[in-house]
Amino acid sequence: MLNYKDLPDQGEIRIDRLDELPTCKMKPFTERATKGWVISHSEQGNHHVLGGDCEVMERVDVPTGARILYAIVKEPTQLFQDAAVPHDPVNLDPGIYSFRLKREFDPFAEQVRSVAD
Repeated sequence: MLNYKDLPDQGEIRIDRLDELPTCKMKPFTERATKGWVISHSEQGNHHVLGGDCEVMERVDVPTGARILYAIVKEPTQLFQDAAVPHDPVNLDPGIYSFRLKREFDPFAEQVRSVAD
């Protein structure tokens, strides 16, 4: 599976374009808002949303605190944030993408946590 590294991140979300879906265990992803699929929530209550005609699945076998989503994007669309001052939208062509929530290790608390943007 080839990852295309020409896509910018959006806040705490890493985006990769894939040649094919991985052969891992997945379940249908159901978190939606009026404007599309809710890929991530920010600490301010805003959403990172994938619009357009897409099929989204969630990887099941991930470490605690991680989220990996796979989307089959069927038409050109965007990943955007519904905030008053949002991150720049990321344009996506039809294809297969993975969306990973970045995590960081806090050595003082000795714990892994989601990155907050």
